[in-house]
Amino acid sequence: MAGERVTYAAVGCGGMGRRHLRGMAKLYQSSMQNMEMVAVCDPVAASAGRLADEAKDLLGARPRVYSDVETMTREMGGDLRAASVTTDSGTHHSVATKCLELGLHVMCEKPIAVTLRGAALMIDTARRVNRTLSIAENYRRDPINRLARALLTDGAIGTPRLMIETSIGGSNQMFMTPWRYQKRSASMPIDAGVHEADIIRYYMGDVRTVWGESRLHEKIRHNPHGTGPGGFYAMYQNQFPDQIEATGDDALYAMITFQSGAICQWIHDHAGHGRPMHQRVVYGSAGSLVSPGDRNGRPLVLHLDGGVTIENEAILDHAPSYRLNPLAAELWGGERVWTYSFEFNETDARIMALEYHELGTCVLTGAKPEVDGDTARRALALNYAPFEAGRLGRPVTTEEMISGRADPYQREIDVELGLLRPVAV
Repeated sequence: MAGERVTYAAVGCGGMGRRHLRGMAKLYQSSMQNMEMVAVCDPVAASAGRLADEAKDLLGARPRVYSDVETMTREMGGDLRAASVTTDSGTHHSVATKCLELGLHVMCEKPIAVTLRGAALMIDTARRVNRTLSIAENYRRDPINRLARALLTDGAIGTPRLMIETSIGGSNQMFMTPWRYQKRSASMPIDAGVHEADIIRYYMGDVRTVWGESRLHEKIRHNPHGTGPGGFYAMYQNQFPDQIEATGDDALYAMITFQSGAICQWIHDHAGHGRPMHQRVVYGSAGSLVSPGDRNGRPLVLHLDGGVTIENEAILDHAPSYRLNPLAAELWGGERVWTYSFEFNETDARIMALEYHELGTCVLTGAKPEVDGDTARRALALNYAPFEAGRLGRPVTTEEMISGRADPYQREIDVELGLLRPVAV
């Protein structure tokens, strides 16, 4: 098995697919390459061809190009073992399930699906066909978040009592693509908010109940003709209309209670005007921990009782269990990194290299991915909980969300996608 590489296809060749390619290039450059790109697949021929050309430049060989996964898997046969799905969120469940049914192991971009029923379909299919299902949830793989988790686990602030997670901004501008404002394909509080939902669970543990509400504040979004994260979306944004009509809620406000008894106040408002705000802090019985956010490399700040503030390398003394895995240590230059200064694209690529390496390891050894289907589903359940709680007028539990007993917002999407039969009138 030493030196063996898992062959895979990039399914979805847009902006996110191009970012994933940079992650694969980082893995190729490392000493631990265990995957090999052999195909790209996208119904838009120009997108597939462009990614294949970029892959030749970055990886040294041009992958085969396809427009549908059935033809691809039939023609490649045993030469293809896995797929990386980076299509829009509204098609994750259908594309990933098709890849699984065709015998491929799958890594799918977050969120796992656009609804919890879509997530259940993917999880059940992966279990039935005995294939790996990994979800590319990247914030938790940032070394700074690894360190934050170790600080909390090692008792640096005592017993965690309160987390505050706040993200406000966006006004009436369109970010990246129109589909991120449509209910059917996951509006911004879901597509982007699921990152925060995963981090909240990663920091604080399992959720007991959620009370909250969601809103659609800005019904018209204006195209700023920007470039998006890392500059990968300029060619697409310039082709989109100057304004679009939004159908999915663009803000959520939640109060979360964890199984531990701790609480979280969570705001993800993508319609905020004026001063933007991004805040993540955890208060405990002996201090507080302030996070700088994600993928920026800035240091954590530890505030302890007695007026002690630590925001330098000494913070490592309070996290004795903190160690990055071997590939992360190679990519970031040490196993106990507490700060770094890479540009966004460099950080983004390194984190994605970790995701791909883990997928290869799981396929080769049968190991379980860190963010498997159920972990990703529980983040999505937390993400949708304030949407459903507000419509039901009461708190909801994780189990109610997963079982479908709390679903008034998602139900319309599920019916439209064929995941649920319409109720006869």
